[in-house]
Amino acid sequence: MSNIIKQLFSYNFDLFKSDIAGALGVTAISIPQVMAFALIAGVNPIYGLFTFIVSNIIFSFLGKSNYIIVGPTNMVCVTIATGLGALEIVSPDNYFQMVLLLTFLMGFFQSILAFLKIAELVKYISKTVIIGITTGVSLIIISGQLEDLLEITFPSAVGNVVINFYNVFLQIPETNIHALLMGLSTMVIILIIRKFFPALPSFLMGIIISTMMVPLLGLQDSFQLIGSIETGFPTFQIPSFELDVLVSLSSTALSIAILGFTQVLSITQIMEEKTGDEIDLNKEFLSQGLMNMICSFFSSFAVTASFSRSFTNLESGAKTKISALFSALSVLIFIILFGNFIKLIPLPSLAGVIILVAVFMFDLEEIKNCFKVTRTDAIIFSATFLTTILTPRLDYAIYFGVLVSGIMVLKNTSNINYSHMQFDEDKERSFSEEEIEKVKDENYIVINFSGSLYFNTAENLKEVFQDSFQKGKVFVIRMRRVEELDLTAVKEIEIFVDMVKKSKGEVILSGIDQDIYKVLDQLGIIDKIGQENVFFADEDIFQSTKRAIDLAEHKVENGIEEN
Repeated sequence: MSNIIKQLFSYNFDLFKSDIAGALGVTAISIPQVMAFALIAGVNPIYGLFTFIVSNIIFSFLGKSNYIIVGPTNMVCVTIATGLGALEIVSPDNYFQMVLLLTFLMGFFQSILAFLKIAELVKYISKTVIIGITTGVSLIIISGQLEDLLEITFPSAVGNVVINFYNVFLQIPETNIHALLMGLSTMVIILIIRKFFPALPSFLMGIIISTMMVPLLGLQDSFQLIGSIETGFPTFQIPSFELDVLVSLSSTALSIAILGFTQVLSITQIMEEKTGDEIDLNKEFLSQGLMNMICSFFSSFAVTASFSRSFTNLESGAKTKISALFSALSVLIFIILFGNFIKLIPLPSLAGVIILVAVFMFDLEEIKNCFKVTRTDAIIFSATFLTTILTPRLDYAIYFGVLVSGIMVLKNTSNINYSHMQFDEDKERSFSEEEIEKVKDENYIVINFSGSLYFNTAENLKEVFQDSFQKGKVFVIRMRRVEELDLTAVKEIEIFVDMVKKSKGEVILSGIDQDIYKVLDQLGIIDKIGQENVFFADEDIFQSTKRAIDLAEHKVENGIEEN
């Protein structure tokens, strides 16, 4: 909160003009977007506007970025709809209450993850996974909006993409031609404006023009309109907290929390590149969590950072976080002044807007790249995409993506960084890296490790020791570049030490720092090796290893090799 207060104290007219320009640009694209996304989430479009207002007021005080604009997003809204649609406890009468509870729970999970500083694990979710989910979501959105575009009724709220398209096929004869033409007209208007008048807000203009056509052509009774809405400011209300309901919502809430973090991460990374501003990611995650919890008390549903609105804010000239506050106030003024106009917006027009947004989500170049780079990327994309479109709940696909990313991380880090080193007395006592075959006949063998030695590297560590082992040898294990050890890796070191000592050889450690020493000492490895065989890292690189080699040569000269 102190950030915006500092900005207000140093505020001037130039900053005001820049932030107003950014806010107006954001408002122009946000009004049709957030109303459309509210429909995706299964709530009245007015709550999309309320959510935008409340979230950006809160974010202007809690957020860390000067440029991020928050609000409903397509992927989060799809996850809300698919998650709640599959739960028996959710009915038309309590649906909105469930949305608010889900939002609170999402914010709670985000706050806990950020507080425990494990939220940044989303960095390790593969880009291929995100592309697969995004592509699948675009099809989910399109298939779901055909119901409003054609003004037909699906027999069940729960289904996957294939079932939705099948339902559309069965009900084509029931299509409301007026609704279809209105939706298609809106889409054509938007595409024409984007092509020939790119400076204009195409989505907003498409909604305005199509809505004006309703009274001009006498189409009020030809298809569904938004109808009656609440006006004014969102009111405070406490959601009804019930433990069994919260438990039922927890899986979906956690998946939305993770999904929201991935969008924040992507946007902050791009913003840092464009603006040079460095953002404390964990604090940003915490602000997102607090924001969602507060939103749930003001008729507002789950929000996260928005790609399109944040970039519009930046490109329109915004300079401070106050632009988010101006954006919220602009939408509030719009509701107050044009509430009657909103009532006349055709639902098929909003469906057309949503379908175009979904089409623009397709990134054919990125999809092609998934099949160009490695076979693994192709398999991961295909599996994630199919999971997204075939399961009735998007949170399943998100968890599947997280699982796949975790497996990839473990796989990619399972091979440890190591080398066998040879010490050359004739070249100013220099070191060189060699294959084990070239050094196995030496009096001693130097194994150089680097990086972290964890459980996922244990199998590879065992292979390295087995390949390096020679009976009766002195082994110098250099650990200057080892950052961390876990119990599993230490046990493999212990097995190797026991095997070497059983063969009448010895192990010497070099480049040890205090943290590594402490771990090895607590687990009894130092006692087995002997304190005299431990050399701590020196300021001069390789000095401790040279001393270890001198000791190794001394041991060999004193008969270890013949034992």
